[in-house]
Amino acid sequence: MLRTLDTHREFEALARSFLAQHPTIRHEWRQVRNAWGGRTDLICEPGTANEAFASLTSWQITVGARGSNTDFEDFGRNLSDEQIAREAFGQFLKLLSESGIVSGGHDA
Repeated sequence: MLRTLDTHREFEALARSFLAQHPTIRHEWRQVRNAWGGRTDLICEPGTANEAFASLTSWQITVGARGSNTDFEDFGRNLSDEQIAREAFGQFLKLLSESGIVSGGHDA
């Protein structure tokens, strides 16, 4: 398995499993380094109008498409990392569906 700089392991596991089951989805894993460490980005259909992304750190997941994004983190909600990952991955699947990348009805 590819070792990533910083990631949300639970989300990454869900995404890798999903993408293995949907090999026709063009995607890239990118490591983004900065002064604070970095993050792992997943970009589906990169460079197209249907591009959707997930930006992962161990403490936050951001998913977005078409100039809009949503952050998912605990911040006092008393959620496990797995619960946060499932919530964010559900939104990611919704974005993929809205972009026409996948048909609806996929489970996180």
